[in-house]
Amino acid sequence: MSAATFLHSLTRRSKTVSSRFWPQGHIRKAGLALTVASVVVLAACSVTPKGRYFVLSPVTTQHPVQSGVVKAVLGIGPIVFPSHLDRAQLVLRTGQNELYLRENDKWAEPLNETARRVLMQDLQDRLSPKRMEAFPWNSRDGVNWQIAVDIDNFEAQPDRTVRLNAQWKIIDFSSGAIVLSNRFDQRLKPASADSADIVATMSLLLGHFADDISGAFNQS
Repeated sequence: MSAATFLHSLTRRSKTVSSRFWPQGHIRKAGLALTVASVVVLAACSVTPKGRYFVLSPVTTQHPVQSGVVKAVLGIGPIVFPSHLDRAQLVLRTGQNELYLRENDKWAEPLNETARRVLMQDLQDRLSPKRMEAFPWNSRDGVNWQIAVDIDNFEAQPDRTVRLNAQWKIIDFSSGAIVLSNRFDQRLKPASADSADIVATMSLLLGHFADDISGAFNQS
């Protein structure tokens, strides 16, 4: 029942009862009390919880990788996310087959966009390439190495950790050959269950993911 319907029903009942049992002066007082109660109920129903909006942030490394990639052009993408993470709300996994959406805590931009932008910044900081291009690109961009990413998990878990589980591939763009690939699967515990701490931990995991990719360039 809506607040308006509830108040209408309450008003009709009060008039019926008051006309039978209450003196006229008491009826006026009861009417005033009902008016005050109506204002309180309507005000409570109109209060909307304040929403928060989040973005990921780059994590600076103190140990940039020294490799031959400095003179190369890196192409980042595609970065593929599962459909269950492709939504505005912050997604938390509450069970093996169950998810929870925090309706008042949302991404300020699509998760795949903020993740791609931050991963590019993290890799730029670690590898210092000649230039970086975001997928899709064209032949004029002169990409030498492509980094493709498939993400399976990037959300808070039932054990109160945050998990990043993803496969990355380094591809020689001229030949299309996969030079190196690896499965990255790491969990970190945020400072609290608050969404701000969860997002901060997601940023830290993405930085560790960039460390893993950067280290591979030193081995190639």
